[in-house]
Amino acid sequence: MNKLPVSALVASCNEGHMLEDCLRSLQFCDEIFGIDLQSDDNSMELFRKYATQVETFQRVPMIERVHPHFIDKLKHDWIILIDPDERIMPALAASIAEELQKVEPEIAALRVPMINHFKGRALKGTTYGGIIYARLLYRRSGITVDDDVHKGIKLRPGFDRKKIRFTGENYDKHLWCNSWKQLADKHRRYLLGEGQARYNEGLRHSFKEQWMAFFRTFYFSFKGLKGYKDGLTGLMISFMEARYEFLSWAGLKAYQRTIQKQ
Repeated sequence: MNKLPVSALVASCNEGHMLEDCLRSLQFCDEIFGIDLQSDDNSMELFRKYATQVETFQRVPMIERVHPHFIDKLKHDWIILIDPDERIMPALAASIAEELQKVEPEIAALRVPMINHFKGRALKGTTYGGIIYARLLYRRSGITVDDDVHKGIKLRPGFDRKKIRFTGENYDKHLWCNSWKQLADKHRRYLLGEGQARYNEGLRHSFKEQWMAFFRTFYFSFKGLKGYKDGLTGLMISFMEARYEFLSWAGLKAYQRTIQKQ
């Protein structure tokens, strides 16, 4: 495949054990911009081998804290934001190439099929299982970028998003978590910013909504999204997701208190 006019942005902090496969899967991109977050492993070495440009940045708890500093440095209007634990399957690279040849000018975000893996196995159910559609490609001229958790990239007025449909092999393979500890650590990091992100979204704390969100999230993940297909793993992931939602509302309450004191 010829190189596509796409810039991929990848940041790594001691994730060299996963980074090489990610960078190899991005070789269809004309630009690969690597960001080393003060790693102690071979991340910088791998970036120098596979990336077209490399810079260093301070360690941050969430990748959303990195994006605003580097997106304007990228070469192309179409960009891929990807983590070291993701791999673009060859068929998805082909789908991306096909879509970019015909994409409408008002489309600023392309959602792609993703399959999350827990402990090396593809999840069948829960919020994270099955074929989910995740944003991967963005048109820089059609988005705004800030550091809000999970919501840092927003479409500008007049722009829309589109799906690249799953055809069997065209997906983003996401090695989501390899252990329960990794999942707990990931939740802990992102909870640091959830309060502010939800406040900026317009939400305000309510004890009733906090508890309803807990039970609603668990039921939706385990029953509605068939988390039971993953057995005990599905049960535990559904509980962890509900717990995350509950603690996110607690973070919102704490952030509101901070705002009121100012």
